[in-house]
Amino acid sequence: MILIYTHQVNARIRYVFTHFFETYTANPIQITSVLETFIAHNGPKFSYTNHKLSNEFFIQANSLLFEQGVREHDIKISRWKTTPIFFPCDQESSIPYDIFAATFYMLSRYEEHIPHLKDDMNRFYTNGSLAGKHKFANKPVVDMWAKQFLDCFSEFFPEILINPPKLRLQTILEVPEAFAYKSKSMLRTTVESVFDIFNFRFVKLFERFAVRLSFKPDPFDIYNSWIDLHKNYKIPTKVMFLFARPSANDRNISIFKHRFLKRIKEVADYMPTSLLASYQSTDQPQLLQIEVNRFSEIIHHPLIDIRQHLIRLRFPTTYDHFTKLGFVNDYSLQFVDYLGYRAGTGFPFQFYNLSKEHRSNLFIHPVVAHEAILRAKRFPRKARRLLEQCKTYNKEYGTPLTLVLTNTIMDERIKNKSWKRMFNEFLESYYV
Repeated sequence: MILIYTHQVNARIRYVFTHFFETYTANPIQITSVLETFIAHNGPKFSYTNHKLSNEFFIQANSLLFEQGVREHDIKISRWKTTPIFFPCDQESSIPYDIFAATFYMLSRYEEHIPHLKDDMNRFYTNGSLAGKHKFANKPVVDMWAKQFLDCFSEFFPEILINPPKLRLQTILEVPEAFAYKSKSMLRTTVESVFDIFNFRFVKLFERFAVRLSFKPDPFDIYNSWIDLHKNYKIPTKVMFLFARPSANDRNISIFKHRFLKRIKEVADYMPTSLLASYQSTDQPQLLQIEVNRFSEIIHHPLIDIRQHLIRLRFPTTYDHFTKLGFVNDYSLQFVDYLGYRAGTGFPFQFYNLSKEHRSNLFIHPVVAHEAILRAKRFPRKARRLLEQCKTYNKEYGTPLTLVLTNTIMDERIKNKSWKRMFNEFLESYYV
């Protein structure tokens, strides 16, 4: 057991220390504010307080974990062993910064609770974030900090059990549009065909009617291939369907189309299947409740997984709504336009509600990249290099890699051949 002494035990302290040691070690912990208990303990221990007590392993505590609510912090980035750090400590501290306050700042998404830059869709803006401004958004800094801390701590106490890095990859198939052409209304087909004509997309126009007349398969109907691919490589995956009323940003097939309902049921028979919450539901929680009820009736079991369409998160309200609806796992936390680690980690962690100072039962599974981010690199080989860097972090720090792809990644059309091949080869080689 690792004993931690601090002058005040509160919800933030319990949250960050529990997450840290459960994630990175196999050691149980006990937190105490009783000095005599700390002195009497003969096993691994350290103090987390304002001043060093004696010759113990000591982390000088920043005020962040002893505050309530949120306020602006003047954060200055420095380096330790080439890794970006903040919340510096005095020289008597065993490491030069408060790793636990910094970890809490990243995991709680503290900066997203105070005024911050947003993009044109009113979403968190990567370049305005702490990690974006200081060029470490592409690094799992929380996991890097953990390894460095445990390397130092194990020099004092070699008996601590550090979890070794393990390769972990999972994918999420996000389905904002179940079919490219099938099951769309005649009005929608006509309108899209007119756009094809005016934009001289005659190949697409021909393809549209070939699929509608069943001469060709729908290019987005790749679900069996997806299932087979992940079974062959033994890589865990989940499928999330948008199941919402139409809007400007939610343009899936009508939820009353028989073919659409049938496909959802078929997929749910073979792999975990859940809901892609609509863009419009972010501001209308009652709408999300309707989507949940309807989707549950289709697959005949409660929903535990959720992802927010187009990453339209509001802190803390979005995660409050997810928690109230009984979701256990969220797969929404990622940068909108950047491959990286929005919370500084790839490990799942429980959501901490700063407005209530309470640890939620909802587990957030950080997403490193979305297909759109990879395609923005224009060339599959460039996207592959980014994925290989993430794999390197997985090998070195144990940082799990979660990727979100859409059904376009398995598209059999010629223009997608190189992307499909890159994705297949990456999956095939991951555990080699």
